[in-house]
Amino acid sequence: MNDNFYRHIGVYGICVVNNCMLVIQKILGPYTGKYDLPGGRLEKTETLEQGIIRELREETGHTVRKLKNIGVCDFSVMWTLRDNTAERVHHIAILYEVDVDSEETTKAIESFEGQDSNGAVWLSLDEVTSRNSSPLVLQAVEWIRTGSIPAACGHFDYRI
Repeated sequence: MNDNFYRHIGVYGICVVNNCMLVIQKILGPYTGKYDLPGGRLEKTETLEQGIIRELREETGHTVRKLKNIGVCDFSVMWTLRDNTAERVHHIAILYEVDVDSEETTKAIESFEGQDSNGAVWLSLDEVTSRNSSPLVLQAVEWIRTGSIPAACGHFDYRI
């Protein structure tokens, strides 16, 4: 098995209203079929705040009202690519606490090459499990419950 390595750095938003977290349904990558935090990599010349505002709009249709940087987490993920080779991803996530208007009528999710969101949902924190959610969602729940981001790098294996 070929072991490829990739480092991904992105910005992600944690938005909670009435004990529910705004998440996206992933359709690409290692978290396909799981809930994930809205966010992703920066575009050329984009600041961190510009990136999270754009990503939230693209993936959830919501407009960011308020942002607060809460820290960084990282973890390692193994997964199987379409050609049946394994890829190891070191995922570095810059996390923001985000406020949106949950009553806002949202725009449809933008469709473009590389779009990995199949729409957003408000997921009850009680429904989050390691089987239905990405490592980012699990770490977000930990932050919501304890006020801290895990310092140790977690390891997750999604190989088929």
